[in-house]
Amino acid sequence: MKKIYQIILIVILSTSCALTYATTNSNDKFIAVSAYLGGRYSNDFKVSDDMNEATVSHNLAQALGVSWFYQHNTEGELLYSTAQHTVTMQGNVNDSKKMQIHYLQFGGRVWLTNNSPFSTSIGLGIGGTLFDPKAYSDEIYFSGNISGGIRYKLNDDWAVKSDLRVYSTILSSNSTAFCANNQCLIYFDNEAYVQVELMAGVQYQF
Repeated sequence: MKKIYQIILIVILSTSCALTYATTNSNDKFIAVSAYLGGRYSNDFKVSDDMNEATVSHNLAQALGVSWFYQHNTEGELLYSTAQHTVTMQGNVNDSKKMQIHYLQFGGRVWLTNNSPFSTSIGLGIGGTLFDPKAYSDEIYFSGNISGGIRYKLNDDWAVKSDLRVYSTILSSNSTAFCANNQCLIYFDNEAYVQVELMAGVQYQF
């Protein structure tokens, strides 16, 4: 839980910095806040050869994004996304555990605009993934994402958006999950663990 508070603090501090930047610079400078809901679709965990499979459920995800002017049609972006998953370790006895998976990503996107209210975007980001299982220790790993999005501007302040985002988390043979008392239920094999989000939301720009 402490790390979740740290993530929220980072988002607040970054928002404050972006607000200061937008306020002290004129000429098209802006900051925008976006809130999303949607689905997160998960690969199963690839575990070491001497272990059973570990399947990961698909679930509802929520995300909050802060973006700011970088240059024409280009913006910086800080994104936080979270979802709770059920991880089922399959074997002689199926054992299911709850795990919250959080992403905090820093990057940017380029908007492809024309004279209509519609525009499309592509984006990249890097950051961290927090595996936060209930009643077990949490783990943080390096991750990145690539995204594509569409936006419809309702007016100068409000817009509706939809994003397709693919996350990849780097897991090594030393990576673990569901650890307590120096014992772990999952030991990962080398892999880039992939999750995909399809989200819709609203944006307010000021």
